[in-house]
Formats: sequence, structure tokens, C-alpha cells
Amino acid sequence: MRSMRSMRSIRPMHRRHAAGAAVGSGALAALAALAAGPGTAGAATPSAQTEYRASLNAVGSQGVHFTSVATQSGVTIRVDGDTGNTSGAQSLTVKKGSLSEHVSAMVVGSTGYVKGDTTALHNVIGLSNALARKYAGTWLSFPTSNSALGQLVGGLLNSEVTGELQMSGPFTYGAVTTVNGQRARAVHGFVSTQSGSKVPVVLYVAATGAPLPIQEVTNPGGGGGSSAIHGTVTFSHWGEATNEKAPGKSLSLLKLVPSATSGATSTTGG
Repeated sequence: MRSMRSMRSIRPMHRRHAAGAAVGSGALAALAALAAGPGTAGAATPSAQTEYRASLNAVGSQGVHFTSVATQSGVTIRVDGDTGNTSGAQSLTVKKGSLSEHVSAMVVGSTGYVKGDTTALHNVIGLSNALARKYAGTWLSFPTSNSALGQLVGGLLNSEVTGELQMSGPFTYGAVTTVNGQRARAVHGFVSTQSGSKVPVVLYVAATGAPLPIQEVTNPGGGGGSSAIHGTVTFSHWGEATNEKAPGKSLSLLKLVPSATSGATSTTGG
């Protein structure tokens, strides 16, 4: 859901590093303690780390709709998508000034598909200008086992959602607030960039009932106008069932770029 999946790529739902947070009996115990809701008399408030792990456990293998908006160095990437058990889909728009690029992507089983306009096929997918013009608006297929191209549809299966939510500690609580009409508890943590630096992240989880994620904010307070990334991923319709169908006709992307090494979205028109 995070490169193609949104600039939080340090993960879309693009998406998205596996810090290896364990979700086990401790998380289940936390869910039991939360059953009566935070702040209930006699109920101990779990630690921020326990709340985070309980959130991952609550997600499980559910489907979800997500909307991601990330800005960095004057570039904005918006991703809207839905995850499913064996298939998922997303649409991505990259904007810089008056220029824009559009890409649709889906995964069905072990096959990924992308369709984009000319500039997106050149800048995002890496096709030559001539091939990008020729295949604009055409579904291009590839095996998700291709490690480079597989990133284009990473995070679109229910089994991958918790990986998109991975962050590391130290974990701390923020104030209980209202996010998209829901009372939410803020859990603060960090994700690491490719250079090894840490970027702050806030995960807002439902304050009552199952602690499902409502929104994730990367670099809160950042504007995204500089080299610092700022991103927001909003989650809704937890438990939805997505069943995407493969396009009736597609061409092999590997035949167009045999040595495919999908690059992250850089700058629109550049």
C-alpha cells in the first residue's frame, strides 16, 4: 500500500519494513483486557507496545480499503486500493505541479498487472519512451515471484497487511482523539529509511472494541515540501471481501523489460 505503493515506502500500503513484531498470546491477553474498553474502572491500560501488537492481531487476515496520500520534495502520490485473500487492486496518481501520472495495478493469484499512461509507464515502470507510448492504457502482466516487479503489487493481499503496518519502538501513547468520526488511541513508533535513519510514525487505533487501525501518519507535522516525507494512510471497511478478476487480455511486461528492475516513483515528468 506504500514506491509504487505510496512514498511510505518506506512503504500505498505502498508500503510498506518488517520489523518482526511478535503477535501471540500477549496480544490475545491484551485484547481480553480491552474488551470493556479503555478507561473502564478496574481495567489496566495496556502498554503502548501491547496496544500496537493487539492492533496487528485484530487485523489478522481481514480485507481493508485504504487511501494513502504522501508528499515529498513537491511530489504528491495518492493511492486508493482494496486488499483480498487472493487478489487486490489499487490506483495511483503522482502529481508534481501541473504534471501527473496515473497507474492502475492489481494482483490475482501469483500474477500482477499494471496499466498506466505514457509518463507513468516511462517514469514508474521504466519502459522506453517509445514503448510507453505504444502500450499506454494496456494491461501488462508479470509474475509476482519477480522480486523487482512484485513490489508494484506488494501489500494488496490480506496476508500482507500487517507487514505494511510494521514499526519499531520505543512505543509511546499520544492523546485519545477523534479520527474520521471514531475515538482513537494514538500509538507512536518509528520506521527506518533505507539509509538507516528513523522516521516517526503514529498509528491511530480504535479506542473501543477491537483495536483496528483507523489511520497511520508518517512524519506527523511534516509538510512534504522538502526532502522529508509526510504521509497519511486511512483504513476503512475492515473485513470487506475483494475478488478481483484478471484482465481479459494482457501483455507480458517481462518481454518489454527482460531485465526488469522496477524503480521507485521519483519525480513526475522527470
